[in-house]
This record gives sequence, C-alpha cells and structure tokens, in this order.
Amino acid sequence: MTTFLLVAIAVLAIAVTVLFLMVLALAREIGRVHVRLGPLGARMMDTGPKLEQAGPSFRGLVDHLGREVAVGGHRDRAQLLLFTAPTCSTCKSLLPGVRAMAKAEKGIDVVIVSDGTSEEHEEFLAGSNIGDELGYVDARDVGIAYQIGTTPYGVILDEHGKIRAKGLCNHMAQVESLLNALESGTPSLQHLHSHATARASA
Repeated sequence: MTTFLLVAIAVLAIAVTVLFLMVLALAREIGRVHVRLGPLGARMMDTGPKLEQAGPSFRGLVDHLGREVAVGGHRDRAQLLLFTAPTCSTCKSLLPGVRAMAKAEKGIDVVIVSDGTSEEHEEFLAGSNIGDELGYVDARDVGIAYQIGTTPYGVILDEHGKIRAKGLCNHMAQVESLLNALESGTPSLQHLHSHATARASA
C-alpha cells in the first residue's frame, strides 16, 4: 500500500511539473503573438467633437509649401488630420509611413496639423523630408477646436466633414486603422468590443 501511494505521489508530481512547464510555454507563445500583432487600432480618447458629428472647419490655412489648405467641411475626398508637435519624437518616426500612405491612398487627403514656434517648425521640416504628398500646417486653433490633448493623434473626416474615427496613433498600424474604420464603418476597437458585448448580453 505504501509503495502504491509513493508511486501515485510521484506520478502526480511529474504531471504537475509537466503542466506547469506547458503553462509557461503557452504564456511565452502568447507573449510572442502579442508582440507580433503590435497595436491593433488607434485608441480613441473621449474628448472633443463626437463621432458622426461634423468636425470644426477652417479655411485659409497655408501649408509648408505655401499651398492653401482647408480643414473639414464638404470636399471631394476624405481627409486625415494627424495632430503632431515639432518636439514629438514619435511624430517624427511616423512621417515616412504617413508620407508613403498619402502617396498610395488616392482617395484621401492627409494634413499634418502642428503647433509650436517658427524655429521648431523649421527644424522639424528640415529633417522630415515631407515632400508634397501631404500638407503641414501650423494651426494651433485647429488643435484647440478638436480638443487634442496629446500627440500624435489622428482624426479622419469623410467627404461631408463628419468625424468617422479618431484616436492616439503611436504606430503606423494605428494610423492605418483609422482608414480601415472609414471603410468598414466601425470607428474603433472599443466600439466593436462594446457592440459585441451588448449582443452577447442580449
């Protein structure tokens, strides 16, 4: 009887050890998948004009190439407003991807809206190589109107000037999620999750 108990305890100890190692391995794989997936969508901050509302419109703005730029209002194409700051290192890291996106996406206008001193803007533009694919405007009033509290932050407007999606954009995947939101009609992952939860509880 004693021998049987000892064998049973040994088998259980081995089984527990194996299960523990399997859990560790699974946790490691979940971590790897999480890292590979990266950010899945821009996180919307609940401030400023609401979704489906017409965003504040501005006329007579001038970009870095001297072109007149309009923000919001009725237009031929959708518009992505990317709010940045000259001293924001994350904003600078997004520029190559945003420039490539603006060149590839023919159905949307991209405008970088910034705020800072003239010297800061000059330094930012000197090292950014923005080109003419998008517009860069120094427009503090636009940021105030949209109640932007942090950068980089994106707001996408449809051709009627209505806000279709918005959110914090620390990675290009989050910027691209705003375009996906415009196409799919789902403003954010938060909305998708809340709708799924509501359906599940109904």
